[in-house]
Formats: sequence, structure tokens, C-alpha cells
Amino acid sequence: MQTNNKQTILMSSFVLALMLIAMPLVLSEENNTNELVVLSSENGTDTLVLDSETMDEINDDLNESVNDFDIGMAKVGLWFTFNQEKKAEKELKLARLELIRARIFAKNNNTAAMEKALESHNRILERVQERIESLDSKSTKEGAKKSAEGLIALERAIQVHEARIQKLNDLLVSNTNLSEEQITKIQEKIAQAENNTAKLMELELEKKEKLKIKLMAVTNMTEEEAQNEVESLENAQNLSAVKRLIAEKRVSEAEKRLEELNEKVAEA
Repeated sequence: MQTNNKQTILMSSFVLALMLIAMPLVLSEENNTNELVVLSSENGTDTLVLDSETMDEINDDLNESVNDFDIGMAKVGLWFTFNQEKKAEKELKLARLELIRARIFAKNNNTAAMEKALESHNRILERVQERIESLDSKSTKEGAKKSAEGLIALERAIQVHEARIQKLNDLLVSNTNLSEEQITKIQEKIAQAENNTAKLMELELEKKEKLKIKLMAVTNMTEEEAQNEVESLENAQNLSAVKRLIAEKRVSEAEKRLEELNEKVAEA
């Protein structure tokens, strides 16, 4: 048993190390393809400055109290939202509430309820995926631009939610009340959630490409002009800055987990 645990720890350390090696390349590639939104500069070094609400979203500790009434009210809010991009954003906020419930149940050592909360969370992400698949922009210049703004806002929300999922994973893994078997089951659900957000991002990219084609068709824009239009809308919502900060936070969390795993290897 101890040998298997040591092998698992070593394999996890290896995977995390590969992630840390690859991440700078991802950040570098992002800088080449998306102009970084720089809001201030200190000593010749670019510094990202985002509003406090955005920073709170990225650093979300999921440290709130949530009950069935809160979940019910969030669902009622969905009934009165008819714009599909806005509806998907609200569903992501509902998914966040399920993440909070999962953390609360973990604190109370109620693993069965925690798993149900994660299952409910993943079902919500699947509904978001279906909603994104059904999105289509109007065949006018203003309609296409409005659809682009909605898609970009939704992409930003997905990025932030992915950071929340990673945060919950770190919080649950560090919970000393959970057994190895329980942690394994939880991580399976977390992995499914991460897979769902990855699918959402792929869909977002596909929709943006189709939207560029629509812009070219209804406005007689060149491909370069359509790309510039989309990038301008992204910059207006600080999407590049949000993505970079979340990526940097992901690197930091991975380094922390790798350090913890190395300590376990040393103890083993």
C-alpha cells in the first residue's frame, strides 16, 4: 500500500512538473496572439491593473454561506432572462453556488452531499454548453457586434469559473478530514468539471471564428478588419488581462501543489 501511494505521489509530481514547464510557453504564445491590456506602467515594467470586482472574481475563495433558498432564487432569475449569452452567464453564477455548497459539505465531512453538489455543478456546465452551441448572431452589423460582445463577456465568465474550479480542488485536497478514497472520488468530479470548461472554451473559439465570418459578410470587412474588431471588443472588456492573470494564478497554484507533493515524497 505504501509503495502504491509513493508511486502515485511521484507520478503526480511528474505531471505537475510538466505543467509548470509548459505554462510559460502558453503565456508566451498568448502574448503573441493577443495584445495584453496594460492599464499602468511602473519603472518601465507593464503592470496589470483590473477593477476590484474582477480581482475578487479571480481570487474567489468560495467562502460564503449558501442554502436551498439561494439556489432557488438563482434559478428563478434564469426564468426571467431571455438573452442566451446572459442566461449562460447566470448559469455559471448558479454553478458557482454549487461549488460553494460542495466546499461547505466538505467542511462538515458530508462527502455524499458534496458529491451531489459537484454532480449538479457539472450538469449546469453541460446546459451552458448546449446553450453556447445554439447561439447564432443576427445578420446585421449591429447584431453581429452585439453577439460578439455577448460571446466575449461569456468567455470571460468561463475563464473566471475555471479558476474557481481549480480553487475548490486545492481547498478540498488540503482538507485533512477526507480520506484518500474520498479525495480520489472528488477529483474525478473536478476533472469532469475541468473537462467541461475546456469544451466550453473550444465552443467559444468556434463561435468567435464564425462570428468573424458573419462580420465579413454583413459589413464587407476584410479578415484582418474583422479580427481587429473582435480584438477591440475583447480589449474593451479587459479579456486579455483577465486571461493572463488567471494563467499566472494557475502557475502559482501548480507550484504550490508541486511543493506539497515533493514534501510528501520526502516523508514517504
